[in-house]
Amino acid sequence: MDEFRKLVGIMERLRSEGGCEWDRAQTHATLRQYLLEEAYEVLDAISRKNPDSLCEELGDLLLQVLFHAQISRERGEFDISDVIRSISGKMIRRHPHVFSNATAATPEAVSLQWDHIKKTMENRNPASIIGGVPRTFPSLLRAAKITKKAARAGFDWENSGQVLAKVDEETEELKTAIERGDPDEIEHEFGDLLFALVNLARFLRIHPEIAMSGANRRFEKRFRAMEIIAAESGVSIENADMETLDRLWEKAKRISR
Repeated sequence: MDEFRKLVGIMERLRSEGGCEWDRAQTHATLRQYLLEEAYEVLDAISRKNPDSLCEELGDLLLQVLFHAQISRERGEFDISDVIRSISGKMIRRHPHVFSNATAATPEAVSLQWDHIKKTMENRNPASIIGGVPRTFPSLLRAAKITKKAARAGFDWENSGQVLAKVDEETEELKTAIERGDPDEIEHEFGDLLFALVNLARFLRIHPEIAMSGANRRFEKRFRAMEIIAAESGVSIENADMETLDRLWEKAKRISR
């Protein structure tokens, strides 16, 4: 806790007269991009299974929380103590099976209990069953949240096979749109296919954002390996034909699994 208080003091100093002009100029709005970047860097450190990097990135993310709390403190709205008090109360309130006599034997039961508490004790009951999902979420994450809410209300398939059939249906509709050549229709059907895949991910207990992040990393790793193989072979990727690139790609896949 001494280190935490020290960090709070550092932030206060940076924002004070005689502090850092850049830090003093920041607002909630100007810091949005940094909050997002730091959150993604935490995810990257987790994906790379690098404890040292994770420790550093969590610190950067914590700094963003303190930054916003200090700005609001200066405006007379709240401070970091209020933030901590709020989340402490929320955690106790949402875990009655731990802090009181309620029971929840499975993760699913805990999740349902959370939803009930949010609707009743916390008065978070939007007009729509699928309401309350921020529009600022990345599209795949927002789709996952929306479909999960709809499923909890009973609007769902019975098994993953039915979802796979829906994916096949949307794939065929996309093929038809491509044949027609209408850009708007193609975009529409492509979106429907992505949405169906998000539903499939939910049934398979896969988070679509994390799955996509993994695919990105694998492609980057293999492409860089392909660049190295090409350079060692005296091949220019930019000028190579597709047959050569395919051969290099297969080699890269074998050595970068």
